[in-house]
Amino acid sequence: MAAKYERAKPSVFAAVQDKIPEGLRGKLEAAFAKGFRLVLEKGSSLIGKTYDADGLRQEYEARERALSERVTGGRLRRLRARSRVAVQGGTGIALAEGAALGVLGIGLPDIPLFLAGLLRGLYRIALSFGFDPARDGERCYLLLLIAVSLSRGEARGRYTALAEQTAQALDHGGVLPVTMDECIDAAAAQLADSMLAAKFVQGLPLVGIAGGLQNVPVYRRITSCAARDYEKRALLRRG
Repeated sequence: MAAKYERAKPSVFAAVQDKIPEGLRGKLEAAFAKGFRLVLEKGSSLIGKTYDADGLRQEYEARERALSERVTGGRLRRLRARSRVAVQGGTGIALAEGAALGVLGIGLPDIPLFLAGLLRGLYRIALSFGFDPARDGERCYLLLLIAVSLSRGEARGRYTALAEQTAQALDHGGVLPVTMDECIDAAAAQLADSMLAAKFVQGLPLVGIAGGLQNVPVYRRITSCAARDYEKRALLRRG
C-alpha cells in the first residue's frame, strides 16, 4: 500500500504552486526547526522506548563478529538487512499519521509527529550499523543526512562534504565541523523546500489527505539514503 502512494504524483500539488502565499516557506522552515528542537530535547528518550535498542546492538555485534571471521556476500547482506526493516517499518507510521491528519485538514501540527517517526527510523538504522544515536554528534550527522537526501546540485555537494567531515570527526575523535543548530537549520530548510506544496495542500480540508501521503516518499527517500550512508560508513570504519 505504501509503495502505491509513494509512486503517486498528485496533480493537485502542481495546481496549487501559484496559490501558495508568500512567507509560507519561511513559516514552514521555522516549524520544522522548532519541531526538531522539541523532539531532540524532549522526545528522544520516549522514541527510544518504542524499539529494542539493546537487541539492535546485539544483532549488529553478532553480524560484526561473523564478518570479522570471514567476509562473504551473505554476511554483508545480513549487515544491511536490519536497516531495510527500519525503512520499511517506519513507512507505515509515516503513512498512518500523515493521512489521518490530512483528512482532518490539519497541516502544520503534524510536523513534530512526522519528525518523531522520522528520527525513530534514523535511530534504528544507526543502531543497526553499530552507531549510537544518543550522542549529540551522531544526531548532527543524522540531520545532515536529511539535508543531503533532499537537496540537489551545489547544496547537495556542500551537505555531503559536511556529512563526511562529521563522520570522520565522530569516528576518529576529531572536532565536528558544524554545530547542532546549523544541522537543525539545514535539515529544516530542505524539508521545507521538499514539502512546501504538500503541507499547503494538507492544510486544506478534503484534499488534505494528498498532502499527508507525501510524508511517505519523503520518509523513504531520507531513510533509504541514511541506510546507504551508514552501510558505507560501517564498512569504512572496519577497513
